[in-house]
Amino acid sequence: MQNPTTPGVSVEEITRLPNSVSLIDTAIPVFIGYTELTPADHTEPLNISSLLEYEKYFGKAKKENIRLKDTEDKGVELIAPEVQFLMYYSLQVYFANGGGPCQIFSVGNYTSGQVELAALSTGLELIEDSDEPRLILFPDAVSLSEADFYTIYNQAIAKVESGGRNWFVIVDTFYGNSVTQSNNLNTLANLRNNVALTTYAAAYFPHLTTILNYTFDETETLIQHTGLQRQGQTTADLYAGEIAALDELKSLASEEIIGGSADPFVLADLLGQAIAIAEEISETADEAGDAKGNLIHAIEEANAVLEAIYDGTIDDFVIPDNLEDTPVFSEEFDTLKTAILAVKDEVGAANGKTLKSLESSDSVLYHQIRKEIASLKVVLPPSSAMAGVYGRIDSTRGVWKAPANVSLNFVVSPTEKVSDSEQSDMNVNDAGSINAIRTFTGKGTLVWGARTLNAKEKTEDHQENIWRYINVRRYYDMIELSIRKALADGKFINQPNIPYTWLRAKTMIENFLNQQWIDGGLAGSTPEEAYNVEVSGDKDKSKTMNVTVKIALVRPAEFIVLNFSHKL
Repeated sequence: MQNPTTPGVSVEEITRLPNSVSLIDTAIPVFIGYTELTPADHTEPLNISSLLEYEKYFGKAKKENIRLKDTEDKGVELIAPEVQFLMYYSLQVYFANGGGPCQIFSVGNYTSGQVELAALSTGLELIEDSDEPRLILFPDAVSLSEADFYTIYNQAIAKVESGGRNWFVIVDTFYGNSVTQSNNLNTLANLRNNVALTTYAAAYFPHLTTILNYTFDETETLIQHTGLQRQGQTTADLYAGEIAALDELKSLASEEIIGGSADPFVLADLLGQAIAIAEEISETADEAGDAKGNLIHAIEEANAVLEAIYDGTIDDFVIPDNLEDTPVFSEEFDTLKTAILAVKDEVGAANGKTLKSLESSDSVLYHQIRKEIASLKVVLPPSSAMAGVYGRIDSTRGVWKAPANVSLNFVVSPTEKVSDSEQSDMNVNDAGSINAIRTFTGKGTLVWGARTLNAKEKTEDHQENIWRYINVRRYYDMIELSIRKALADGKFINQPNIPYTWLRAKTMIENFLNQQWIDGGLAGSTPEEAYNVEVSGDKDKSKTMNVTVKIALVRPAEFIVLNFSHKL
């Protein structure tokens, strides 16, 4: 306020913007699941805006146990861990794909041991009832039983639909491929049969192989390392090929001796091959018991015979009187065979050790394991990546743009290739539409569908189902809530219910919709074709101001038809 000191008229400018409609945030995901750390007050979601902030409050991924098995080529293979908790990996993929501020609801920590339906259900119920738009995700749901998996999504859909909330559920499939079956149906059919059809949810298939690596415990938990011998497998079965080779070498040696003109160096070569087979087996034989020691002793005795042949100590091979009997020299082969059949290869060299200790004690094995860890990639359901895509599209293009035909970051490939014919059934299906994620040569991994679960072409009253597209559903909800909040916050409540107030409200809404049309969010070549706003009072209820908004929503060009003709 000015304080005039000179007689006369003074002017004071008052800055006042007209009432306006502000766009609300539309892609605020709520991740409900398990975390390493649980905040003291975990009865409501915590807002975060970066992965670093997540790590500060919730920690990182659970360190998995290292499990190995030997391979035929003398290498080791890392067994993929049965990961229960996927929240941290999901957040990495979410932020990598353009995700912004989000909410984390921790329902427990890793000491729980497993994902439980009751905990996820409690987390869902504790989310504050709000009309603020939210994306609901359950990164750990695939670790539930299949029945519980469908239950948690049905609970989320029921909550969204029951209160008129502007929420949206991103649904995963239980399995990452269409081959695995339960109830004689593949995972796509089971999803359609067990999850409620709704326009407030969208499902995606298949799962995604990411560039991320699993986190393993390298210093405390002991490695579980199995040898080549699988559970229940006999030694004779394990070394069937080697035993057959020994029998063949023995037979050749017997023929050489029985022929009467045994060549010592031919016999030495045959025995040398038998020793090599035994030595290779002894390298991986279990240390427990006397079997490995006995095999090594048999190898030493065979080597002594071999040296005696080469230095001429043995130059005459006795042929039994009965030629049908086993020649004396063949006993060396039998001794090796008996010793081999007594050993086992059930335990690998790293068993009972930590990865850190192997770095100094067995560097070759250490680096083999390191290589395996680097090559094993995290497989995730696609919901977290899609939540990031929603945020990226909303901020760079607009909510009206379909979240499809966009590439996914941090993704190596889908876990299954989807063909055109397979997607045809997934995309347009009255039993439930499931959006495909596909790989295209030269383009990478793309989201190739933008339909809600209930994507029937017609509604029950035979009208066009305009809500079959994700962007139409979400954009309409955004416009509705933005206008509703502007009317509530714009000092229209308790204002005189007269034409002047109606005009102010109408002008405010039209300005907002006109900008949406200019930005490309509404269809129509003119504003009149894009939207219509009517505001009036109720003749019978003078306290009521009626606002009617009609908008022409943009729909994605899902199918492009090219017609060609040849002019003769």
